[in-house]
Amino acid sequence: MYRIIIADDEALIRAGLYYRNDWNAMGFEVIAMLEDGGDVLRFLEEQRADVLLTDICMYQVSGLQVANIIKEKYPWMKVVLLSGYKEFEYAKQAMHCGVYEYLLKPIDYDKLREVFDAIKKELDRTQYEEQLLHSFGDEEYDQVLALARNLTGAVLGEGEETWLAYAHLKPMMHNAPPQIRQVIVKRLLELLQSKLRQKDVTLAEEFAGKLKSLDISETSDMTQSLSALLSQLNDELVSRNLAPTAKKSGDDSIQKACNYISNHLGEDFTYKDVADYVHLSPRHFIRRFRSEMGETFSEYVLRVRMEGAMRLLDERKILPGDIGQAVGYHDDKYFQQIFKKYTGCTVREYLRKQEGTNENQK
Repeated sequence: MYRIIIADDEALIRAGLYYRNDWNAMGFEVIAMLEDGGDVLRFLEEQRADVLLTDICMYQVSGLQVANIIKEKYPWMKVVLLSGYKEFEYAKQAMHCGVYEYLLKPIDYDKLREVFDAIKKELDRTQYEEQLLHSFGDEEYDQVLALARNLTGAVLGEGEETWLAYAHLKPMMHNAPPQIRQVIVKRLLELLQSKLRQKDVTLAEEFAGKLKSLDISETSDMTQSLSALLSQLNDELVSRNLAPTAKKSGDDSIQKACNYISNHLGEDFTYKDVADYVHLSPRHFIRRFRSEMGETFSEYVLRVRMEGAMRLLDERKILPGDIGQAVGYHDDKYFQQIFKKYTGCTVREYLRKQEGTNENQK
C-alpha cells in the first residue's frame, strides 16, 4: 500500500477526508492526520510518505509552502491541494510548486477518488519502472540516475556543456534493453520538466507539448531527436536569459553564439544557423565573430570540436569509435583524418601517448 498524509487545520474536515473514503480499498494507508504544514515537514523528517493531501491555507505553514519544500526534498511525492479559493493565482502557484491536483472545497468525493485512482496508477507504473532499472544492475542504476541529473543540469546551464553530458549518457542508453532505455529517457524528461517548471512555467508547458512528438521506441531516431530537443531547450533558456552562458567575449551576441556552438557540437550546423539564432545577418555575424574571437568561425568550430574529442578520449568513458559522432563528425573515417591533421597523430597514437603520460605520472 502507498502511504498518505492528510493535513488540514479543521478537525472535522480531517475526519471527513479519512472516514468518507475507503483508503485501504483505494490502495492507500493513512499514516498521519496533521493540522499544520510544519507538522507535515517534521513528520517527513522521520518517515517516508508517497502522497500528501493538504489544505492550501493553514495557520503557520501553508500547503503551498509545504508543496514547494516537498518538491525539493521529496520529489517522488504527489501533492493534492484542497482550497476554498476559486482563484487563478492560487492554481498558478500550485502549478509552480509541482502540485499533482488542485481541488476546490466543498470536496467532491467522487472527484477526489478519481484523482487518487490516477495517482495509484502512476505510483504503480513508477514502482514497475524502478524494478526495471534495478534489473539493469545496481551499479548501472546509480550511474544512469547520476548521468540523468548531470544532463538535466547541463541543459539548464549548470555544470558541463549539454553535448558532453549527453555524450556520457548516450552509450548507456544504447547498451540498455529497449524497455529500460525508455524508462531512462522518461526519467530524464520528468526530471527536466520538474526543474524547468521552477524556472518558467510557460516554457515548461511548451516543452511538454514538444515531448508528445518524441518517439522513444526507436534507438537511432530517438537519440538524434532527443539530442536536438535538449539543445533547442538550452538555446531557448539562453535566449530568455534563464540559463548562464560561458563568458567568451564582451558582446552578448557572440557570447550566445559560442554557447550555441558548444550546445550543438554533436550536430550539423553552419554559420548561417548560428547567425540566425543570434539575430544577425550572416555576413555581419562572420565579420564580428572573427573580430571579437580572434579566429574565423570555421577555425573556432574546428578547435572546439577537436578539444572536445581530446577531452572525451582523456576521460575514456566512451569507445574511440563513438568520439567523432559525439563532436559532430558522422563519418568516422573523415573524423580520423581531421583529428590527425589537427593533432599530428591518430586517435590510437593519441591514446598511447596519454597512457604513457599517465604511467610516468605514477
